[in-house]
Amino acid sequence: MDDYSTKIKISAEHLIRVEFPEKALELDTLVSSQVLSFSEVTKVRAEIRLPTADDLIAHSNSLESGDDRYNSTSVLSTNTTKKRKTDSIDNTNSVQSTSTSHDFIGGTPIYVFHGVVPSNPLITLLEEKLKPYIFHFLDSIAIIKLWIQLMIPKVEDGNNFGVSIQEDSLAEVRTLETDVTQYLDLTYKYLISRGELVKKVAKYPHVDDYRRSVQSLDEKQFVSMRFIALELRNHYTSVHDLLMKNLEKIKRPRSVQTHSMY
Repeated sequence: MDDYSTKIKISAEHLIRVEFPEKALELDTLVSSQVLSFSEVTKVRAEIRLPTADDLIAHSNSLESGDDRYNSTSVLSTNTTKKRKTDSIDNTNSVQSTSTSHDFIGGTPIYVFHGVVPSNPLITLLEEKLKPYIFHFLDSIAIIKLWIQLMIPKVEDGNNFGVSIQEDSLAEVRTLETDVTQYLDLTYKYLISRGELVKKVAKYPHVDDYRRSVQSLDEKQFVSMRFIALELRNHYTSVHDLLMKNLEKIKRPRSVQTHSMY
Protein backbone atom coordinates (compact mmCIF):
# COMPACT_ATOMS: atom_id res chain seq x y z
CA MET A 1 0.00 0.00 0.00
CA ASP A 2 2.90 2.35 0.67
CA ASP A 3 4.20 1.86 -2.86
CA TYR A 4 0.74 2.63 -4.26
CA SER A 5 0.49 5.82 -2.18
CA THR A 6 3.93 6.91 -3.36
CA LYS A 7 2.90 6.29 -6.97
CA ILE A 8 -0.23 8.44 -6.54
CA LYS A 9 1.80 11.26 -4.98
CA ILE A 10 4.33 11.26 -7.82
CA SER A 11 1.58 11.16 -10.48
CA ALA A 12 -0.39 13.98 -8.85
CA GLU A 13 2.59 16.29 -8.56
CA HIS A 14 3.55 15.59 -12.18
CA LEU A 15 0.02 16.51 -13.27
CA ILE A 16 0.04 19.73 -11.28
CA ARG A 17 3.53 20.86 -12.23
CA VAL A 18 3.78 19.71 -15.85
CA GLU A 19 0.62 18.45 -17.55
CA PHE A 20 -1.91 21.02 -16.35
CA PRO A 21 0.11 24.02 -17.59
CA GLU A 22 0.66 22.25 -20.93
CA LYS A 23 -3.06 21.54 -21.36
CA ALA A 24 -3.96 25.10 -20.43
CA LEU A 25 -1.62 26.48 -23.10
CA GLU A 26 -2.93 24.01 -25.70
CA LEU A 27 -6.51 25.06 -25.01
CA ASP A 28 -5.55 28.72 -25.13
CA THR A 29 -4.08 28.12 -28.58
CA LEU A 30 -7.24 26.29 -29.64
CA VAL A 31 -9.51 29.08 -28.44
CA SER A 32 -7.44 31.62 -30.34
CA SER A 33 -7.44 29.54 -33.52
CA GLN A 34 -9.69 30.03 -36.53
CA VAL A 35 -11.77 26.94 -35.85
CA LEU A 36 -13.28 28.53 -32.70
CA SER A 37 -13.47 32.05 -34.07
CA PHE A 38 -16.89 33.69 -34.23
CA SER A 39 -16.23 34.27 -37.93
CA GLU A 40 -16.91 30.53 -38.35
CA VAL A 41 -20.54 30.94 -37.29
CA THR A 42 -21.63 31.39 -40.90
CA LYS A 43 -20.09 28.01 -41.75
CA VAL A 44 -21.98 26.39 -38.92
CA ARG A 45 -25.28 27.22 -40.63
CA ALA A 46 -24.91 24.27 -42.95
CA GLU A 47 -27.80 23.45 -45.26
CA ILE A 48 -29.76 20.38 -44.30
CA ARG A 49 -29.77 17.76 -47.02
CA LEU A 50 -33.49 17.10 -47.00
CA PRO A 51 -36.18 17.59 -49.65
CA THR A 52 -37.66 21.08 -49.71
CA ALA A 53 -41.16 22.19 -50.65
CA ASP A 54 -39.89 22.86 -54.21
CA ASP A 55 -38.75 19.25 -54.43
CA LEU A 56 -42.22 18.06 -53.46
CA ILE A 57 -43.87 20.31 -56.07
CA ALA A 58 -41.50 19.04 -58.76
CA HIS A 59 -42.16 15.49 -57.66
CA SER A 60 -45.95 15.98 -57.78
CA ASN A 61 -45.75 17.52 -61.25
CA SER A 62 -43.65 14.62 -62.48
CA LEU A 63 -46.29 12.17 -61.32
CA GLU A 64 -49.02 14.04 -63.13
CA SER A 65 -46.97 14.07 -66.33
CA GLY A 66 -46.21 10.38 -66.03
CA ASP A 67 -42.45 10.76 -65.64
CA ASP A 68 -41.13 7.40 -64.47
CA ARG A 69 -37.79 8.77 -63.31
CA TYR A 70 -39.22 9.76 -59.96
CA ASN A 71 -41.30 6.62 -59.72
CA SER A 72 -38.17 4.50 -59.69
CA THR A 73 -36.11 6.57 -57.25
CA SER A 74 -38.24 8.76 -55.01
CA VAL A 75 -41.65 7.14 -54.79
CA LEU A 76 -42.65 4.42 -52.47
CA SER A 77 -45.85 2.99 -53.91
CA THR A 78 -48.33 1.59 -51.47
CA ASN A 79 -49.46 -0.94 -54.05
CA THR A 80 -49.30 -4.38 -52.52
CA THR A 81 -49.75 -7.77 -54.02
CA LYS A 82 -51.91 -10.20 -52.23
CA LYS A 83 -52.09 -13.82 -53.07
CA ARG A 84 -55.38 -15.50 -52.52
CA LYS A 85 -55.51 -19.22 -52.38
CA THR A 86 -58.71 -20.98 -53.40
CA ASP A 87 -59.33 -24.64 -53.39
CA SER A 88 -61.65 -26.33 -55.80
CA ILE A 89 -62.67 -29.90 -55.40
CA ASP A 90 -63.30 -32.02 -58.41
CA ASN A 91 -66.40 -34.06 -57.55
CA THR A 92 -65.51 -36.56 -60.21
CA ASN A 93 -61.93 -37.58 -59.23
CA SER A 94 -61.57 -35.65 -55.88
CA VAL A 95 -58.47 -33.78 -57.03
CA GLN A 96 -57.57 -30.47 -55.38
CA SER A 97 -56.51 -27.60 -57.59
CA THR A 98 -54.99 -24.33 -56.42
CA SER A 99 -55.42 -21.02 -58.20
CA THR A 100 -53.63 -17.75 -57.39
CA SER A 101 -54.97 -14.32 -58.15
CA HIS A 102 -53.19 -10.92 -57.73
CA ASP A 103 -55.21 -8.04 -56.35
CA PHE A 104 -53.50 -4.63 -56.63
CA ILE A 105 -54.64 -2.05 -54.12
CA GLY A 106 -53.95 1.49 -55.23
CA GLY A 107 -52.56 4.01 -52.78
CA THR A 108 -51.17 7.53 -52.55
CA PRO A 109 -47.54 7.73 -53.63
CA ILE A 110 -45.19 9.09 -51.00
CA TYR A 111 -42.01 11.11 -51.42
CA VAL A 112 -39.23 9.04 -49.92
CA PHE A 113 -35.92 10.62 -48.92
CA HIS A 114 -32.98 8.47 -49.92
CA GLY A 115 -29.71 9.07 -48.08
CA VAL A 116 -28.32 10.06 -44.70
CA VAL A 117 -28.71 13.39 -42.94
CA PRO A 118 -25.17 14.10 -41.66
CA SER A 119 -24.26 15.80 -38.41
CA ASN A 120 -22.89 19.30 -38.62
CA PRO A 121 -19.24 18.72 -39.65
CA LEU A 122 -17.81 21.72 -37.78
CA ILE A 123 -19.57 20.79 -34.53
CA THR A 124 -18.36 17.20 -34.90
CA LEU A 125 -14.79 18.45 -35.40
CA LEU A 126 -14.96 20.57 -32.24
CA GLU A 127 -16.33 17.66 -30.23
CA GLU A 128 -13.44 15.45 -31.37
CA LYS A 129 -10.95 18.14 -30.33
CA LEU A 130 -12.46 18.88 -26.90
CA LYS A 131 -13.50 15.44 -25.66
CA PRO A 132 -9.91 14.26 -25.03
CA TYR A 133 -9.37 17.29 -22.79
CA ILE A 134 -12.57 16.57 -20.88
CA PHE A 135 -11.57 12.93 -20.33
CA HIS A 136 -8.03 13.90 -19.33
CA PHE A 137 -9.26 16.51 -16.85
CA LEU A 138 -11.70 14.13 -15.16
CA ASP A 139 -9.12 11.35 -14.98
CA SER A 140 -6.48 13.72 -13.58
CA ILE A 141 -8.83 15.22 -11.02
CA ALA A 142 -9.58 11.74 -9.67
CA ILE A 143 -5.86 11.24 -9.02
CA ILE A 144 -5.44 14.69 -7.48
CA LYS A 145 -8.41 14.17 -5.14
CA LEU A 146 -6.93 10.91 -3.92
CA TRP A 147 -3.53 12.56 -3.47
CA ILE A 148 -4.96 15.34 -1.29
CA GLN A 149 -6.96 12.82 0.70
CA LEU A 150 -3.83 10.77 1.37
CA MET A 151 -2.04 13.92 2.56
CA ILE A 152 -4.65 14.69 5.24
CA PRO A 153 -3.23 13.64 8.62
CA LYS A 154 -5.07 12.03 11.47
CA VAL A 155 -7.43 14.18 13.52
CA GLU A 156 -5.74 16.08 16.34
CA ASP A 157 -6.52 19.09 18.49
CA GLY A 158 -4.90 22.32 17.35
CA ASN A 159 -2.46 23.13 14.57
CA ASN A 160 -5.10 22.41 11.90
CA PHE A 161 -4.60 25.42 9.66
CA GLY A 162 -2.84 23.30 7.02
CA VAL A 163 -5.61 20.70 7.21
CA SER A 164 -8.22 23.37 6.50
CA ILE A 165 -6.22 24.35 3.39
CA GLN A 166 -6.28 20.72 2.26
CA GLU A 167 -10.02 20.49 2.78
CA ASP A 168 -10.71 23.76 0.95
CA SER A 169 -8.53 22.66 -1.98
CA LEU A 170 -10.32 19.32 -2.12
CA ALA A 171 -13.72 21.01 -2.14
CA GLU A 172 -12.68 23.34 -4.98
CA VAL A 173 -11.37 20.44 -7.05
CA ARG A 174 -14.61 18.51 -6.57
CA THR A 175 -16.65 21.53 -7.69
CA LEU A 176 -14.65 21.81 -10.92
CA GLU A 177 -15.03 18.09 -11.50
CA THR A 178 -18.83 18.41 -11.32
CA ASP A 179 -18.82 21.29 -13.78
CA VAL A 180 -16.72 19.41 -16.35
CA THR A 181 -18.87 16.29 -16.04
CA GLN A 182 -21.87 18.33 -17.20
CA TYR A 183 -20.09 19.15 -20.47
CA LEU A 184 -20.62 15.55 -21.61
CA ASP A 185 -24.36 15.85 -20.94
CA LEU A 186 -24.45 19.03 -23.02
CA THR A 187 -23.17 17.19 -26.10
CA TYR A 188 -25.63 14.33 -25.62
CA LYS A 189 -28.61 16.66 -25.23
CA TYR A 190 -27.59 18.60 -28.35
CA LEU A 191 -27.52 15.46 -30.49
CA ILE A 192 -30.91 14.32 -29.25
CA SER A 193 -32.48 17.75 -29.81
CA ARG A 194 -30.99 18.07 -33.29
CA GLY A 195 -32.20 14.62 -34.26
CA GLU A 196 -35.74 15.48 -33.23
CA LEU A 197 -35.67 18.73 -35.22
CA VAL A 198 -34.30 16.98 -38.31
CA LYS A 199 -37.21 14.54 -38.09
CA LYS A 200 -39.56 17.53 -38.11
CA VAL A 201 -37.82 18.97 -41.17
CA ALA A 202 -38.15 15.65 -42.99
CA LYS A 203 -41.82 15.37 -42.06
CA TYR A 204 -42.75 19.00 -42.73
CA PRO A 205 -40.34 20.26 -45.43
CA HIS A 206 -42.69 23.14 -46.28
CA VAL A 207 -42.27 24.65 -42.77
CA ASP A 208 -39.16 26.81 -42.98
CA ASP A 209 -39.04 27.47 -39.23
CA TYR A 210 -38.06 23.85 -38.54
CA ARG A 211 -35.17 24.13 -40.98
CA ARG A 212 -34.02 27.41 -39.41
CA SER A 213 -34.33 25.95 -35.92
CA VAL A 214 -31.74 23.30 -36.77
CA GLN A 215 -29.35 26.01 -37.96
CA SER A 216 -29.96 28.06 -34.80
CA LEU A 217 -29.34 25.00 -32.64
CA ASP A 218 -26.02 24.41 -34.43
CA GLU A 219 -25.01 28.02 -33.78
CA LYS A 220 -25.90 27.67 -30.12
CA GLN A 221 -23.83 24.49 -29.85
CA PHE A 222 -20.86 26.21 -31.50
CA VAL A 223 -20.99 28.96 -28.86
CA SER A 224 -21.30 26.29 -26.16
CA MET A 225 -18.25 24.43 -27.50
CA ARG A 226 -16.24 27.65 -27.43
CA PHE A 227 -17.43 28.23 -23.84
CA ILE A 228 -16.35 24.68 -22.90
CA ALA A 229 -12.88 25.27 -24.36
CA LEU A 230 -12.55 28.51 -22.40
CA GLU A 231 -13.75 26.93 -19.17
CA LEU A 232 -11.46 23.92 -19.54
CA ARG A 233 -8.51 26.26 -20.06
CA ASN A 234 -9.53 28.22 -16.95
CA HIS A 235 -10.01 25.06 -14.89
CA TYR A 236 -6.59 23.70 -15.79
CA THR A 237 -5.06 27.06 -14.93
CA SER A 238 -6.95 27.55 -11.65
CA VAL A 239 -6.20 24.04 -10.36
CA HIS A 240 -2.51 24.47 -11.20
CA ASP A 241 -2.40 27.89 -9.55
CA LEU A 242 -4.34 26.86 -6.43
CA LEU A 243 -2.33 23.73 -5.71
CA MET A 244 1.07 25.22 -6.52
CA LYS A 245 0.45 28.15 -4.15
CA ASN A 246 -0.52 25.77 -1.36
CA LEU A 247 1.69 22.83 -2.27
CA GLU A 248 3.83 22.93 0.85
CA LYS A 249 0.79 23.16 3.16
CA ILE A 250 -0.92 20.32 1.31
CA LYS A 251 2.17 18.10 1.56
CA ARG A 252 2.99 19.09 5.17
CA PRO A 253 -0.19 20.44 6.79
CA ARG A 254 1.25 20.40 10.32
CA SER A 255 4.52 22.02 11.20
CA VAL A 256 6.69 20.49 13.87
CA GLN A 257 6.73 22.88 16.79
CA THR A 258 9.18 22.71 19.64
CA HIS A 259 8.26 24.49 22.85
CA SER A 260 11.00 25.96 24.96
CA MET A 261 11.01 25.04 28.65
CA TYR A 262 12.49 28.40 29.65
